Amino acid sequence: MDLELRHLRILLAISEAGSLTRAAAALFLSQPAMTTQLRRIEASFGQPLFERSARGVVPTRAGELVLAHARTAVASADRIRGYRLRPANSAEPVTVGGSSGPMLSHLTLHLPAAVSNPVTFVQFPSTGDAMNAVADRSVDAGCMVDLDGFGVPLPEGVVVDVIGLEPVVVIMPAGHPRAGQDRVGLADLADETWLLPPYDAGCDDYGALADACAPAGFAPRVSPHRIGDLGVLCDLIAQGVGVALAQGAARAREGVVMRRFTGDPLLGRHLLAVHRDSPLFGARPLLLDLVRAAFEARCVTPG
Repeated sequence: MDLELRHLRILLAISEAGSLTRAAAALFLSQPAMTTQLRRIEASFGQPLFERSARGVVPTRAGELVLAHARTAVASADRIRGYRLRPANSAEPVTVGGSSGPMLSHLTLHLPAAVSNPVTFVQFPSTGDAMNAVADRSVDAGCMVDLDGFGVPLPEGVVVDVIGLEPVVVIMPAGHPRAGQDRVGLADLADETWLLPPYDAGCDDYGALADACAPAGFAPRVSPHRIGDLGVLCDLIAQGVGVALAQGAARAREGVVMRRFTGDPLLGRHLLAVHRDSPLFGARPLLLDLVRAAFEARCVTPG
């Protein structure tokens, strides 16, 4: 793992809080995500950086050395960011949009304090709507999710970064015969009816599903209903209307379960799009730091 600035911030937060639980709350991470991040960081150093006990955590001797350098590096980065990443016209308002996913909520919490511009946020019903808004400068930046290999072509003037890939899951009724399995093969769902979201110019859901089902030997039977709201979708699935695809970061509702597919044949791409003419383009490294932190905290990677 390559050590990045956000990893140093995690170490400093743990040291200041003296507890993984309190540090996780301060950074808006879950306790398991914080623990996983610390393990990865310590593995990159090849030794523990904190000693754990019932009272909390304290730095090891190696940890003290790393923390001293981390404080200097983070302080320097903050000074550089304050000079380079704030747009030239600090009074100019900016707008950030996105489709459903963990990155938009994370930016809403953290971006206003990181830039001097007034920031407003808007959620779009689809990836295509969000990407079009970035392309025509209705918004200055956008975060969105599409399906790997079935997304929208890159619009002119827009820079898109892939934040990460996440396995797509299937939502099925809690009483489904396969609900007790950790993973479900697509071939086992050949007789199911699939509920797809409304048409999205930025993400071909049917094309991706059909492409994944072909090696399993069937073409998916698709419901005429097009449902985008996760709550409504889960209500219908709980009643046995069909099954559906979802982001791995989605949260299951009562009456349904979410299971990964065997072999992860469908992957969601989490994207950050910024227009080159946007006042936020100079702050792109900051935006990337924030959305990568959200991805690491909320999303599962393939494997």
